[in-house]
Amino acid sequence: MKKELTIIGIIPQYPQHSQHNIYAKIKMPPVGILSVISQINNHLHCKEVYAIDENNYNGPQDFLGLPDHSFLQARQPAQLALFYGGMSNSIPRMFSIAGQYKGFGAITIAGGSHVDALPQEALHSGIDIVVHGEGEETIKELLAVLVDNGDVALNRTGLAQVTGISFLDETGAYVFTGKRQPIRDLNVLVDTDLTLVKFLKKRWSAVPINRGRGCNWNCEFCVVNRQYGSYKSASVETALRQVIKYTDLGYKNFFFTDDNFAQNPAEAIALCKGIGDYKRKFRKKIDIIVQVRSEAAENDELLEAMRWAGVTTLAIGYESPINEELRAMRKGVTVEKLIARSKKLSNYFYLHGMFIFGYPARNDGQKSAFFTIKQRAKYFKKFFKKSGIDTIQLLNAVPLPGSELRARLESEGRILPLSMVGWDKYDGLFLCYDPRPDGLDAYDLQNMPKILMKKRYLGGFISRKLNYGNWLNWVYIATIGFPIQFVEFYFRRFIRNLLEKQRAKNVLHDDLPLHTIFTVPLANAWGDIKRRWRNLLVKTYAGVTIKRWLKAYYGSDYNSKLRRLFIGNKNAK
Repeated sequence: MKKELTIIGIIPQYPQHSQHNIYAKIKMPPVGILSVISQINNHLHCKEVYAIDENNYNGPQDFLGLPDHSFLQARQPAQLALFYGGMSNSIPRMFSIAGQYKGFGAITIAGGSHVDALPQEALHSGIDIVVHGEGEETIKELLAVLVDNGDVALNRTGLAQVTGISFLDETGAYVFTGKRQPIRDLNVLVDTDLTLVKFLKKRWSAVPINRGRGCNWNCEFCVVNRQYGSYKSASVETALRQVIKYTDLGYKNFFFTDDNFAQNPAEAIALCKGIGDYKRKFRKKIDIIVQVRSEAAENDELLEAMRWAGVTTLAIGYESPINEELRAMRKGVTVEKLIARSKKLSNYFYLHGMFIFGYPARNDGQKSAFFTIKQRAKYFKKFFKKSGIDTIQLLNAVPLPGSELRARLESEGRILPLSMVGWDKYDGLFLCYDPRPDGLDAYDLQNMPKILMKKRYLGGFISRKLNYGNWLNWVYIATIGFPIQFVEFYFRRFIRNLLEKQRAKNVLHDDLPLHTIFTVPLANAWGDIKRRWRNLLVKTYAGVTIKRWLKAYYGSDYNSKLRRLFIGNKNAK
């Protein structure tokens, strides 16, 4: 039987202002849509299955410099177009492209957290079918309905038999076929194939590997638990196979996209040991970034295994240095524990902290509602110093569709209208809700995270003018700075080891070997030096990104909109 079907998967481009976000600078595709199209890559009727990532694209472009979908369609007409609808800020672009493909005569299908939460919006904006939850099994059932002996048609009668989707019937009425049962065994899925992405502009900054999905926690601002439920994962062998595949393709940087890599500590330890054994046996260089909660600090076996595997950086969602806000978020942790755990983790890994500034208070007398913006800023600065965090990402709260936070703010009438704050603004750079019930000024709340980021990566006014690009720091470490810093770090480490020797002797009635008191501080001091240099390099690069980020932000009309809305209402009162 002749194969005729072409299917394209599309990851829509971020809006211009979001492209200056540090996450947009990292070239790494979302795994979900690639996992879905990987399941149908060898379908009976498929002639070609491929994807394009508009954020990392070097193919034909239109007169606006955007991917030329008319050219792609002329090159190889796609009968089905699949869209990644998980990032709210790229939704306007997704709707624009979906309209193009409907014009081409293709059937458009979208999945992801945004369209999952707001399916009717998508169905009235160029999308024919919305897939809810996991799509790997659903897409195969959809192909069975939509494709008949190589011919493709929007068979609405057949669609009604596919569980876990939404569509509009012949009369335009909304149809939801019911919630689909989660995939029980992820090991039955075909491995995600990143090579299906075509027209790459740059190699991936890091290879994303998704071993597990879901989360056992239920933070108010997050949609992961509501969309996927409790955590489940593929086998250690499946994840290790992915690492080996892309290492053989020349990649050495990996990012595990699980929201909490250590959700199942025993499996995480086994995987790390497997990766560590592999890299040593075949002499591979592997550098891994994982997302974890601070609780990882309490599992020494896990920490040792992660170091063995080559995990160098932990991305931790600290969210807030204010206990009242942590309770409102349902984070299940205190500031005191965050600091203590971070200090321990910083001894072994680089720490990247992700924060939400000015989390919306609940209408239950929550104490954080009485903190001013300046007081909150002081809490953040103090936390940054005490916790040992290397890099930070500080954003405004984003009431994502499908989250309990959005539902709460909607019930309180605090969500700003889309006519003022479109979906493209849902990236943490723009305030999306009314903070006045918390006693906070919208304009100040909007700008304080940017001020703190600017201070962190660009310094004060004098530093920005006299030490532009941190050139003084680079000159210092290239000359007299290195020997001074090395002596300083070695002395600190030597004293610490001496104290540990005494503690071991008193408490454990044991004695550390004498040579370790001298040799271990040498290795640790060199690690301290590398950390100082690495963080300076990151600070220099991030400083450039922050400047572009702020330029795009201040160049928008959003501040004036805030002033007109809130100051105007204040004057009216």
